[in-house]
Amino acid sequence: MNMKASVIAGPQKSEIAEVPIPVIGDEEVLIRVIVCGVCASELHPWTAGAGWLEASGQQPIFGHEPVGVIESVGSRVYGFSVGDRVTGLIQNAFAQYAKADYRNIVKVPDGLEDIEAIGEPLSCLMSGADRTPVSLGDSVGIVGAGFMGLGFLQLMRLKGAGRLIAVDMREESLQHARKFGADEIYTPQNLPASYKITEWSHMEQGIKGVDIAVEATGSQGGLQLAGDMTAVHGALSVVGYHQGNDGVRSVNMELWNWKAISVINAHERRAHVHMKQMEAGLKLIQNGLFNMKDMVTHVYGLDEVDKAYESMKSKPSGFIKAVIKID
Repeated sequence: MNMKASVIAGPQKSEIAEVPIPVIGDEEVLIRVIVCGVCASELHPWTAGAGWLEASGQQPIFGHEPVGVIESVGSRVYGFSVGDRVTGLIQNAFAQYAKADYRNIVKVPDGLEDIEAIGEPLSCLMSGADRTPVSLGDSVGIVGAGFMGLGFLQLMRLKGAGRLIAVDMREESLQHARKFGADEIYTPQNLPASYKITEWSHMEQGIKGVDIAVEATGSQGGLQLAGDMTAVHGALSVVGYHQGNDGVRSVNMELWNWKAISVINAHERRAHVHMKQMEAGLKLIQNGLFNMKDMVTHVYGLDEVDKAYESMKSKPSGFIKAVIKID
């Protein structure tokens, strides 16, 4: 049997295709996809047309942030049944159906809306926050107030940050940051000098920077600014996903050396850690401690995947994050 899926047809071009419904193995489940988040990590390959896959004659299906309902289970699947609503580490989900290893999914708690239960970005936020060493009362500067920055802002408060400083180039993004709990908001141009320590004399002048700087832009400029903001013996947490220019970035290692900062890669690649963090994050949402719902601002249909990516690039009014709703 076939299903509808959005496939990459060329640079910045997707199209609806009829493709076979995935065949599951003994330890897999088949999921009827309800919604799927649109991730910035796929923006670069969408823009390029995923040429590295097209070269092999494939038309890739993107989407890895779904929520759906289990339609069938393999013979060696434990703890899940047909009809369970689940999320998890699931690929190729801009489609009516997707499959997953049962060890890489979790049940969605009752009472949560589909759009606020997208598990993969939640686990990225949770695991990244867990790796970021915040102590009670620390000042935390977050460079980049997009989806990841706003999610991190909420989690830094839960970890005990005493002051949250958000920095972004867009005024609307800064207003979003204020809504989600930032104590101070600045563009890079009006960031107070007291939040940047870039010379040895700054220490003697009592300029402290911030205890923890979070880079959530994925850009050269954002990484540089976050490094400048990091206090002497502070920590810089790299949350942004760095694409473009082959991922190459330039940093001032002399500055980082003499400030003796700790640099944290806030990304997580172990599936079992993602699942633990995903379950914990869903509990936070269920208990009203984390607001995912208001960060999902735009909903598109399966035939509007390109519009969703374009929105991610152009940031229309009110945009934070998009999801694809599968009919």
